[in-house]
Amino acid sequence: MQNVTQKNNKFWLFIIFIVYPLAAFFYAIKHFAIKKYRVFILLFFMFYGYTFIPIPNSDGSRYQEDFASTTSYSFDDYKDAVVAVFKGEANNPDFYASTLKFVTHSFTSNPSFYFMIAALVYFFVYLKLIETLWDLVTSKGNRYFMSFFIGCCVIYNLSAGVNAIRFPLAFMVFAYGALKLVLTNQRKYLLIAFVSVLIHFALSFSFVFLLAIYLFKFKVKTRVLYLLLLLAVLLGSLFPVFIEQNLAFFGKASESKFSGYTGEGFVEDRAKGMQVWNWYVYFNFYSSYFFTLLSLFLTRLRFFKISFDTTSEKLYVFATIMLFHSLLSGNVVDVISNRFNLLFIFFTLVYLLYLSLKNRENTLLRFLNYIYIPILIINILVRLRGDLYTVNTMVVFGNVITAFFIDITVSIQDFLTN
Repeated sequence: MQNVTQKNNKFWLFIIFIVYPLAAFFYAIKHFAIKKYRVFILLFFMFYGYTFIPIPNSDGSRYQEDFASTTSYSFDDYKDAVVAVFKGEANNPDFYASTLKFVTHSFTSNPSFYFMIAALVYFFVYLKLIETLWDLVTSKGNRYFMSFFIGCCVIYNLSAGVNAIRFPLAFMVFAYGALKLVLTNQRKYLLIAFVSVLIHFALSFSFVFLLAIYLFKFKVKTRVLYLLLLLAVLLGSLFPVFIEQNLAFFGKASESKFSGYTGEGFVEDRAKGMQVWNWYVYFNFYSSYFFTLLSLFLTRLRFFKISFDTTSEKLYVFATIMLFHSLLSGNVVDVISNRFNLLFIFFTLVYLLYLSLKNRENTLLRFLNYIYIPILIINILVRLRGDLYTVNTMVVFGNVITAFFIDITVSIQDFLTN
């Protein structure tokens, strides 16, 4: 009887989605536990991608200009782009951007469809990752520590996977593969994590760390982990030299990217940009990092009497390895460009979520939960403020049919402030 009811509801949700997608989206979010309704979340994000408004001078605007200026992109063009990657002559030494461009150009020259397909791919992986975490929460039967779960959900801006195209998707693919590998120990998820390297070359370093720790079966003594962290701090200045000396192995594009991210002008511009940040942007940028850093070490103190099992130990080891990874990367690029901090933050939040579900009455974990709530709220508000510039008014007030016939490029932020 329940399946019949859900099937009928799904039919009416399709009708509602066509008329007013936002309503179907919120209904699916509210009933996230029902898997049949999750398709409307993905459909809504596709609608968001189709009506997406790139922020000026962002990666999204550059991808849009490139796609619109390319009158055709044949299979031969795509093959040349792939060959250029192998030769080390491509602008981006990976495959996803050119693949997305080729697939979209095979049936349209409309950039809206380009962003729609990008949204489809990104949010499909994103939802698979969130579903994995949701299954953890529901299997333990406790939703008290939902702040850590929500923190994992908002690790990136809503617009990131559509605007930046490559790295956010690579992040989600790697995070999904690595998390499933930790939870199940099935080798196929190591292959999924490797796919992230094909999406963005920077994840090749992350995959090396994952592979190394997998070969050790995620069993590394705490004192060894602390020694690695100490070495990352003390010998970190040697890492940029090592990278620069071996960049030729990865091709000309990698050398160009390295020079671009470490050049004096670029670093200075980053520093000037940070000087005009408001206090809440500073708070948001640093608070999650230092919160997860402190939490990672406090939870290991025997004084707090936290119970561990095999999975929580593996999550702790991997989160610490991601911290080691981010510390090394921080010696190469400036603090804004070090996106590997997000991997550390994400996996530490997963670790805290899992620990909390197994230690429901633990005083420290309850305290950390309360401390994290205001950090999370500010994080959501800051990310939402940026995303509102990309959300078309059509997403809130229109529907799928009108979006195809009416060309509106007014963001919600502009609508509210003008």
